Amino acid sequence: MNAAEIEREKDLLPFGWGRFGKSLDHLAELTEPSEQLLAACIGLNPSFEHRSITLAGGLLELSKSTNVVLAATDRRLLLVALGAGGGPREHTSLDYEGMEVLEVGKRDLRLRWSDGEMQVKGIAKPMLPAFEQALRERLAG
Repeated sequence: MNAAEIEREKDLLPFGWGRFGKSLDHLAELTEPSEQLLAACIGLNPSFEHRSITLAGGLLELSKSTNVVLAATDRRLLLVALGAGGGPREHTSLDYEGMEVLEVGKRDLRLRWSDGEMQVKGIAKPMLPAFEQALRERLAG
């Protein structure tokens, strides 16, 4: 993965989403030097639930992973959990084998693979079309 690929994805971040730039930079640490970044997108962490109505509860919720980066490489799909400030936390990778795109909306994406399924909502609009296209092309080929 090279700096130009990461900068390409950073340029797609909407105004006010610059805090997620460091999480895109972090992708370089998670990949092999020869691995190519096809596309990335940022949305709400599918496992995060906002339930608090108090300030203290809201602050506690913000300490959890509120967002997620999905990064399609030429070898795998990376998922990086992010904090409210955009910093990377834990990550996992999924093999493309058996993966399928079930649904794509204006700002959401639903995927299924052999061990599970997830729906990511609130995806940055400028990032979703390129990510969907790259993922579909990778899954087809």
